[in-house]
Amino acid sequence: MKVPDTEGNRKSCICDKGDCPTYNQNALTDTLFCAIGASPKNPRRVTCPCDVCPVWAMFDLGDAYYCIEGAPKE
Repeated sequence: MKVPDTEGNRKSCICDKGDCPTYNQNALTDTLFCAIGASPKNPRRVTCPCDVCPVWAMFDLGDAYYCIEGAPKE
């Protein structure tokens, strides 16, 4: 399901809240990758807590590593 890039979703997103090792260890600077797509920094996989994110649950996303793989397909 497509995730809207809204202020509410960005506030709910856990990417930049200090809980994502992949985000932190790759010095990523954006957020809500499930809506905007993969990071241009080409991060390496560390650990992904997408499954505890309120946005992930709200949209029943199922996958993870959106910062690497890109936004989910519709």
